[in-house]
Formats: sequence, C-alpha cells, structure tokens
Amino acid sequence: MKLFQILFRGAVSLSIAFAISLSSSVIYFNYTEYENAIDRYLLVGVTTLAFGFLIFELFPKIWAWITQRKSGYLFTFGIFALIASAITVLPAGTSRVYLLGTVSFALALFTSMAPAVQSLERLTISHHSPWHYLIAFLISIPFTYGAMGYLSGTMYERHHIIAFAMLFTLTGSLGGYFLIRRAAHSLKNGFLNNWLNVFLVLTLAAFFVAMFLISLNFPTMFPIGYILVPTEWLDLYICSSVIAGALGIVILEQIEKHGLYQKFRQTNLFGFIKENLPGIYAGFIFFLVNLILARAINSLRFNIHSIIFEADAEPWLNIMGYPDGYDVNRAVHPLVLITMRPFTRFIGFFMGENWFLSPMISISMMSGLTVLMAWVFLKRAVKNDTYAFIFTLLFGATASHLLFGSITETYIFGMATLMFFLLLIQADEKRFSILIPAGLLVFGITITNIGQSVIGLFFKKFGFWRLVRYCVLVLSTGIVLTAFVSMIYPDNQTFFYVPQDILFESRFSQPVYASPMEQLTRRAKTVARAIFLHGTLAPTPIEDYTGKQTDTPIIKFKTYNVKDNIVAKYDGLANIPLTLWALLMATATLLFVKNIHTQDTPLLLSLLGGIAFNYFLHMNYGDEIFLYTAYFTFLVVFFVAVALKDFGERPWFNMALTVFLLMVMVNNANFIFTIMRGLAPYYGLDY
Repeated sequence: MKLFQILFRGAVSLSIAFAISLSSSVIYFNYTEYENAIDRYLLVGVTTLAFGFLIFELFPKIWAWITQRKSGYLFTFGIFALIASAITVLPAGTSRVYLLGTVSFALALFTSMAPAVQSLERLTISHHSPWHYLIAFLISIPFTYGAMGYLSGTMYERHHIIAFAMLFTLTGSLGGYFLIRRAAHSLKNGFLNNWLNVFLVLTLAAFFVAMFLISLNFPTMFPIGYILVPTEWLDLYICSSVIAGALGIVILEQIEKHGLYQKFRQTNLFGFIKENLPGIYAGFIFFLVNLILARAINSLRFNIHSIIFEADAEPWLNIMGYPDGYDVNRAVHPLVLITMRPFTRFIGFFMGENWFLSPMISISMMSGLTVLMAWVFLKRAVKNDTYAFIFTLLFGATASHLLFGSITETYIFGMATLMFFLLLIQADEKRFSILIPAGLLVFGITITNIGQSVIGLFFKKFGFWRLVRYCVLVLSTGIVLTAFVSMIYPDNQTFFYVPQDILFESRFSQPVYASPMEQLTRRAKTVARAIFLHGTLAPTPIEDYTGKQTDTPIIKFKTYNVKDNIVAKYDGLANIPLTLWALLMATATLLFVKNIHTQDTPLLLSLLGGIAFNYFLHMNYGDEIFLYTAYFTFLVVFFVAVALKDFGERPWFNMALTVFLLMVMVNNANFIFTIMRGLAPYYGLDY
C-alpha cells in the first residue's frame, strides 16, 4: 500500500511538472528555436525532473493543507487564478500547448494566492464578510485598469507595471473593503437608509458613465487608447492585480490582528472621513469626470488659447507643467509659480516625459476637492445630509465647475482657495496664523479675489482694525513674495504694484463711467446673466467662426458676441430648468429678506457681498464674463441652499430638487457635448 502511494505521488508530481515544463518551454523559453533534439529534451526534461522532485517532496504538506481548507474558498481562488491565466495566456495561443499552459499558469497563480486562504478563514471567524472584500476587489479592477491606461506613457519598465498594479489594487481593495462595510452599515442605519440618497449616489455614478461615453463619442479628442492598458502589459497587470488582491487579505488580517483599524478610529482624520463620506464620494466621482474631460479637451497639437470662452488654456498648461518653466507675466497672478506650479510639478515628477498630464491631474484634483468643500460647507450650514448632498451634486454639475474643472487654467485653483477661506469664515476662524496664509493663497492666484475674503470677514464681525491689519499683512507679504518669485524666476513674473505691469490688464477693462447708457444697460444684463444663470445652467454656446488663425481651430465659443450683440440663449427644454432655477433664486431672496435677523444672516450677507463684489468688478472688467464664473457660481448656489434650508426638511421639496438636479446634469452634459462636437474636427488635423 505504501509503495502504491509513493508511485501515485510520483506520477502526479511528474505529470504536473511535465505540464508546467512543456508549456513554459513552448510559451516562454523559445522551445521551437532549438534545432537539436537533445537540446529540446534537456530543456523540458531537466526542468520536469526539478519541478517533479520539489512537488514530490512537498506533496504531503500540500495535500494536508488542502484538506484543512474550506473548499468554497479554494474554488473561488482557483476560479480567479484560471480566469487571470486564460486572459494572459490564451490570446497569444498558436497550439494546444497553450491550453496546457493556461492550466499550468493558473496553478502558479493559485500557489501565489494560496496563503491568503487561511487569512480569509480567520477573518470570517472574526465576523468579517468575504463578500465585502470581494466586491471591493472587483470594483478596484476597472479603476486600476483605467488608471494604468491613463498613465501608460509614464511607465517604461516591467517593475513599474507590477508596482503600479499591485499598489493601486491593494489600495482599492483594502480601502474599498472598509468603505463597502461602512456602506452596508449605512444601508441599515445611516445615510443610505434613505432611498433618495441611494438614488442620488447611483445617479452620480451614472453621470460619470454618461460623461465618459460622451468623451468616447469623439475619438479624435479622447481615443479609447487613453484608458486601455497596452497589450504587452496585460499579462503583468492581470497577474499583479490578482496576486495583490489576495495579498490584501493577508494585510487586512494583520491590520485587524494588531488593532490598527481600531487605533485609526480614534483619530480626527477617521472622524472627518466618517462624517463626510458622501462628500468624499461626490468629490471622487467629479474628480474622475473632470479627469476624463481634461484629457479630452486640452491638447498639445495646437494652441487652444482664447478658443473656449477666452480661456488661456494652452499657456497655463505650460506654466503649470512644462519642466523648463514658462513665462507668466500677468501681474494679477503674482504667486502661481510658488503655489500652483510646485503642486503640479510634484505630480509631474511621476509623469516622466508625459509632463502634460500633470496639469490635467492637478486641476481635476482641485475640482474634486471643491466638491468635498462644498459638502462640508453645506452640511455645516443646513444640518440636513440629504438636502446638503443634493446641493453638493448641483454645485459639481454646474456648467462652470464642469468646464473650468477640466481646462488647464487658474480658475479652479482660485475657486478652491476662495471656498477654503469661506470654510474658515464659517468656522469663525479668527487667528491670523491661519487667515494670513489662506488669504495669501486667495490673493496669489488672482489678486482681485482678496476682495471676497475681506467682505466675508467684515460681515462675520471680524472688527474694523483687525480687518485693516489683515489687509496690510496680506498685501505686504504678497509684495515680498512677488519679489521673491521674480528673483527665483527671472523675467517670468511681473509686479502687481508696478503701474506699467498692472496696466496690461486695462485691455480687458472699461470703467462703468466711460460707457454710454445703452452700452451700460447691456453690460449690466450680460454680467447678471453670467452670475445668476450661465455659471449654473449653461446656455447653448455661440459658435463663432472668426476665420482660421495660425495653429488654432477656426471656431470660438462664447456666451456673448460683443461685435454683433448676440447673446447665448436657452433652447427648447432647457427653459424648464432655467425657469425652476429663477424661481429658486427668487424664493431664496424673499426668504432672506423675510428672515433677515436669523443666525444665518452674517453668512448669507458674506455670500451676497461676494456676489455684489463680483458684479461690480465685472461691470468694469472682462470681455467674456462666463470665463470668471468659477469665482462666484458657488456663492449663488450656496446662497440659495442656505436661504431655503427650512424647506429641506420636507421630502417633497428634496424630490423636486432631485428632479431639477437631473435637468441641470442633462443640460450641462449637453453643453460639454456641444463644445467637444465643435472642437473634434480640428483635433484630427495636423497644423
């Protein structure tokens, strides 16, 4: 009996070893290139004997280990190993040996994943759901795949691919596990226990898919190859991801064993994440939306300077990301070279020769961050999660946020600094050690934005002399830092306090008093439309064919054609959300006046003061006012949300707002579609 067991064990060991050796020799070791038969025999035979001996020696331990494990887990791991092996091996198959190779490779993958089986069993005993981890792992796969495709030009070596795939899969699987577990709890007793919140969460995911499909509809702007993993990397990606998924289970067990998660639960960071998960989710989805749009709209093939609502997209792409630097020479942006550019170049450090991706990633990150800040502001202000989430999504879906969160310009950075300062005002922050750096960020991106911070502090009763001191400190520090910037970047930055430099901006301005009454009235209407309507709900843009210029498309997008006095209009069904938005703003204004002495009044006055400041500023400055909507659209949305917050307690009102939100999403998605449709014919041309 013992002899039979030894013979059986040897036969099985040699069979497995032969299958591995033969398939490996044909697929990986250039078996057919050896002309001499003895070389082929030795290539297969020696490897077979080596593998066979090792398997024979380990067979008792392997068998004992298998019999102690749960068959369901072994089967699941085996299925994943077989699928990964089939995707890796079969596409290159030229003979039946590749079928054998698929099984052999699956066995190798299963062996690499096997240590996770015991960890999974122990986690299950301690009431951890394997389904939560499985869902998290499966969700992480497409995100890792898309990220690798998006960044494919930045990775050149095999170890880059392995490290990236494993790191992203591990992060997605582990982070996703805790998020899925939290979501499961929330479905029972939390944010997701409300069906409307579930609908909003799914709607946002659907919006991302819709924007992705819109981009794919224009292959000259966003070819599918932008998010595909190159064929030669597919095997490394699949294998690394599957092994990382299994490794994540082992790491998860260690996290629980050493109480790391419980320790993390005691930190302020965990408290922030727990309280703001809806906002984090919304910010992440809008980051992805803007990341896709940024890759599609921004181009290195030709200069899109002043094409999209007069945005200087091409120069700022270079200012933020070009490794050798690029001239700013706009006095109104004095500190961008020590704020925006270092942040973007840090990202560019990982981009290699594809430096142009770093500005796109940085603006998309700022876009997602502004959505998170919108959630934090609204949650504090209205104290109603569903209502706050609806307006957070409304803010993210505004025309201004969608477009300027995707174009490589200063506006999304300026919006982020203004919103951060608004959060400080809301929190009643009074320390100069916090306010001065925050004010410098606001001032350094665009100097006129400092007006909003001053107005906000004024209405929060900051104190007159403290406000004067704040202004002097920000201005004096800004002057010193501007001089510092000009020293470290010679001839790249002009001075906002030198008349010759700042007068460059006069080409974009005309004082109110210098305009005839008819033109003044027209200007007032133009600015009002931009502030109260266009930034939130985009009209059908004017497509102005001005004649082909050097290295640029012949089309320009506008909301107002000054030369022909043509205003962008709302067509067809767009008038429905337009009417609803006007009704919401009117109701909010009436309620503000009616409840003028409530605790929200200082905050609402800060928002209104910012709106009024921008209205007066752009009565005097700017040709295409839509270009500046990022600086005030959030003020309008926040004002409406806070003024109407008492209605947020009524389910019918939240459902009506959700319907309005869907209309805004559809309208503004069509706005982006129109822009891409107009630009697409030129993206395929060589200028």
